[in-house]
Amino acid sequence: MLTVGTALLLTGPAALTGCSSSARAPSGPDPLESPARRAEADAALAQAVVQTQTQTNPALAASARALAEDRTTHATALRAELRRARPLPPATSAVPPPVAAPAVAAPDLSAARTALAQAARAAQDEAAGLVVTLPGYRAALLASVAACCATHAALLS
Repeated sequence: MLTVGTALLLTGPAALTGCSSSARAPSGPDPLESPARRAEADAALAQAVVQTQTQTNPALAASARALAEDRTTHATALRAELRRARPLPPATSAVPPPVAAPAVAAPDLSAARTALAQAARAAQDEAAGLVVTLPGYRAALLASVAACCATHAALLS
């Protein structure tokens, strides 16, 4: 009995938590990769709207600037979590290729506002859909992204 108790004392915490020293990182694409790329693309789109609307519509430019700042913050936070969850070996640590700024078809106020609102809604939907599939911090991170995007979508509509 004493031997069994000692064995459980030494191995118990790892056995009870299901942890092992040979735990591997999950394979396949990380579910946060798509929201990170979307955040980068949305920030680029919003920045393009700022450039085309600053002179003609300062109110939309201000909304686009706020969206660009928030989506840049989202991309940074998501990329940090991706690096934390799956650190790359020093020899292969590469930054993902930058997202090219999407072309805004015309400096049309309505088209620019619609494009920003659609981007915010799409980001909200994607983040909200992933929240229920992820654990703890990751779910909270995406819930925050979804709430922020919902706010921007409502303000742009």
